[in-house]
Amino acid sequence: MPRFRRALAPLLLAALGAPLHLRAQPWAPGQGPPPGLSLPTKAEAQQLEQLRLNGEAQGLRERYLREAHTLLHRFWSSTQQPKLLLPGDRAEGCGVQRIAHPMAYYCPPSQELAMALNLRKSVRSARGKTDRELLLLDLAVLAHEWGHHVNREQGRGPFKGGMGLTVKQEELAADWRTGVFLGWMLNAGALSVDDFTQTANLMFEMGDYERLAQQHHGYPKDRFAALTRGLTSQLQVGQHLGEWRIDTAETFSRPLQRTAEDRQLERRRYEVRRFEIDRSQQIATNLIGGLLGAASCVWGNQQQCLGMASQQGKGRADGTYTQRRLTLHCASRSFDVSDDDFDPQPVDRDGKGQAAVLLERDCPKPGGVS
Repeated sequence: MPRFRRALAPLLLAALGAPLHLRAQPWAPGQGPPPGLSLPTKAEAQQLEQLRLNGEAQGLRERYLREAHTLLHRFWSSTQQPKLLLPGDRAEGCGVQRIAHPMAYYCPPSQELAMALNLRKSVRSARGKTDRELLLLDLAVLAHEWGHHVNREQGRGPFKGGMGLTVKQEELAADWRTGVFLGWMLNAGALSVDDFTQTANLMFEMGDYERLAQQHHGYPKDRFAALTRGLTSQLQVGQHLGEWRIDTAETFSRPLQRTAEDRQLERRRYEVRRFEIDRSQQIATNLIGGLLGAASCVWGNQQQCLGMASQQGKGRADGTYTQRRLTLHCASRSFDVSDDDFDPQPVDRDGKGQAAVLLERDCPKPGGVS
């Protein structure tokens, strides 16, 4: 089996070969799905989720990936459906003969999409999880590789870049398309907030290396921002997702039952999910490569088909959706988040903007009734 490495992209100009008429028209966040799509029904999305939750364990991953592959084809209204290759399958393009870990890529010349990334070997936090628990991360990997296919067919959306196209723009565009698809799944009720946030945590861990090079794919925060931009194109601030509500692009909340003490103290309490980046535990070497790092043969060079990259580069931060309790003090217009290093602060000190949204939405206006 060949030794796969991240492409250096010396053929960058050749990668600009997508016809001009396929370059995407502007599509701003919050405006719904891209124009021209004929979306699958919510029932189709929910059927995929039921397969994940209740499907027979034997052969579940293969069945799930094939169903998801078909759903992504429907979702993007793609004129062509790449051939899905799984571990052990023979490949025809990009210099690959047989699919095996750590391959996860899209090969344009042969219209092949490979899914053979062993997540437990690639993602520290995935170790010990069951196949069923990792299916949503598999879905995100598949959606990312589909993003490369759709980028070439329909354009790169907010990351089109023109003659200044870089590997980073291509990868961010694929991340954005991943977010669009996952946002639609959330909107369809086929993905819960907890499932999404737990999967997003693993995806951040799969982010690109913190290093600068011609083939740099974007820092993990860049990748997460692109994912979120896609996600919020399908959702609205204030929207209910089951018991949860979207407060900002990176925060969710659900109210806790108010007690007599809460009313007396004019406070409201919430369970919240807040995306936070922790730089205190950065290490000297990178932990992994992978999807939101890189598996794409998008440049079409048969000698540079991508899989996992070797460990290299600088240290990286940890990014996670934290699980906290937020207490909002309406009278003093302050808030406090559990398990952080801060005492209660004015709501305008919340860097996430969540406290201000909750204050405006749930606290009475001056002179009102609590």
